[in-house]
Amino acid sequence: MLENFTILYVEDEIELQNIVASLLKNFFKEVFLAEDGQKGLELFKQNSEKIDLIVTDINMPRLNGLEMCEQIRETSKEVPIIITTAYNDNNFLHKSIELGVSQFVTKPINVHTLVQIIKKVLEPVALKRQLDLEQKQNLEQMVINAKFSATGKLAAGITHEINTPLTYIKANVELMGYDIDDLEESNIKESLKASISKVTEGIKRMETIINSMKEVSMQKAIKNENTNIYSTIVTAATLAWNKIKHLTPLYINGEPFNLDTQKDTYKFFANIQVQRIEQVWIIIINNAIDELIKIERFEDRRLDITISEDENNIIVKFKDNAGGIPDNVFKNLFEPFKGSKDSSGMGVGLSIAKKIIDDHNGATIEAYNEDKGAVFKITILKSKL
Repeated sequence: MLENFTILYVEDEIELQNIVASLLKNFFKEVFLAEDGQKGLELFKQNSEKIDLIVTDINMPRLNGLEMCEQIRETSKEVPIIITTAYNDNNFLHKSIELGVSQFVTKPINVHTLVQIIKKVLEPVALKRQLDLEQKQNLEQMVINAKFSATGKLAAGITHEINTPLTYIKANVELMGYDIDDLEESNIKESLKASISKVTEGIKRMETIINSMKEVSMQKAIKNENTNIYSTIVTAATLAWNKIKHLTPLYINGEPFNLDTQKDTYKFFANIQVQRIEQVWIIIINNAIDELIKIERFEDRRLDITISEDENNIIVKFKDNAGGIPDNVFKNLFEPFKGSKDSSGMGVGLSIAKKIIDDHNGATIEAYNEDKGAVFKITILKSKL
């Protein structure tokens, strides 16, 4: 994993710097070295687009480690920072936390321990890169497979123009939300949280429209592939993980889902349009989450996905404990723009899901209430042996 990353290592003890740097160079794509905070700051400014991690000492001439980090944070809030120190001072620790330091490594440095900590710090960065790549590949494949009518071309053009700035806005709003959560309690914090909530709501509505337009412009007959349905569920949950992990526990076949869940734990093969089926799972997951967040405590929420089979079909069920679907909603549940949901638009999202399922020969989707929750049941024909 580390061979894809670049590190800035700042240490004024040249002998120690040489020893650690020689070992780091065996792991990293590139290692920048600085003997004091001022040089480290200059190197970062010159190579900020390349540097993925900073490892720095504290006691250094010209500019100490914390002063360097403070100036770096003025332009980069995201780059992870690991501090190597022999200090055990509360003021130092408090300042480090304020600067968003990821980890501490005590001196004398154990290089094996340092590498393990670096891997831990860079793991979410590597995961985000992987998810971004998968998302890019999925979008590219959707474009390749698209067959545009006049309406489809218009929808695709508008979607392309909107999606890029919307993705940028969404990412920055999420980061702002995390920063606001870190503020001390105050009226200003509550006001900012309320404002962020309204912006997020607007973004979700725009995403709903974009997803609808993507579906309108998509080719009717995309190539089917013999695919493990279980793996598509894991992929969908992984893509939605940043939302899921903060809002509800998720279980797949009774096991808690996390990013270590393997895609081949179970095998249920069917001929499907992979990316479109994954879109169905994401729509249903998001709809469930939008209801589950009405339950106050995280621990009281639960979303279960089960996958099984009978003689002819694979059966996938999504079950939440959010109170169920109101009777007056069932009639138009899968009709576009007729849902009564306040958030991401139950009618629009589920109408797309139903359209995708209907395009798979013999597949069905239905919804019902069970045990004070909603159940969405999808059946898909099994692959023939």
